[in-house]
Amino acid sequence: MSVEIPTIEMIAEDTGITVDEINQEILDQCNQYADDAVMRAEEYRTAFLETGGTPEEWAEHNIKITVGYEIRQQNNEYLSFVVRGTENWTNAYSESKYYNLDLNTGKYVTLKDLLGGDYVELVNKSIREQIAERQNAGETFFTEEEGGFSGITEDVRFYINENNRPVIVFERYEIAPGAAGEVEFEIGGN
Repeated sequence: MSVEIPTIEMIAEDTGITVDEINQEILDQCNQYADDAVMRAEEYRTAFLETGGTPEEWAEHNIKITVGYEIRQQNNEYLSFVVRGTENWTNAYSESKYYNLDLNTGKYVTLKDLLGGDYVELVNKSIREQIAERQNAGETFFTEEEGGFSGITEDVRFYINENNRPVIVFERYEIAPGAAGEVEFEIGGN
C-alpha cells in the first residue's frame, strides 16, 4: 500500500487563513479509502482461497493500493488538486476527490463562484455542445437513456485549469465507455 497525503500549508500570520479543517478532511478521506481498500482486498483474498486458489497464486496477484494526489493548478489566486485512490486488481474501485481553494480567502471555490448564478445552464449547454462536437469527431458517449449525460448535479467534480477555467470531470464509465477513461470538459469563462 502506498499512501501519499497532501497537506496545505499557508502562513497564517501573513494571510489570516487557517487550513487545519481542510487538511483534516483530506487526511480522513485518504485514511478511509485506504481502510476500505484493505478490507476489499482481504475479502477478495478470502474468496480466492475459498474457491481453490493457493497462497502462492495469491502472491502472484501483486495487489497494490495507492492513494496519491496531483496538483492541477496553483497560482496566486487558486490551488486546485485531486486526491485519488486506486486498486490495481479491479477497475470497480477508484475514488477521486477534487479540491479547489481560493488562496485569498482559504475557502472552497464553487462553480457558482467561477461562472455566476446561471452556472448550471451554462455548464449543461457547454457540455452538450462539446459532446456533439466530440461525437462528430468519432468519440462514443452513452445516450441519456443509457445513463449518459443528463445534466450536472450539485456535487459535480471539477478542477480549475491554468486558464482559471473550471474543467468538469466524469469518472470512467459515467457518461462514456470505459476505454474513454475519465472524460473532461473545459467550460469557457464569461
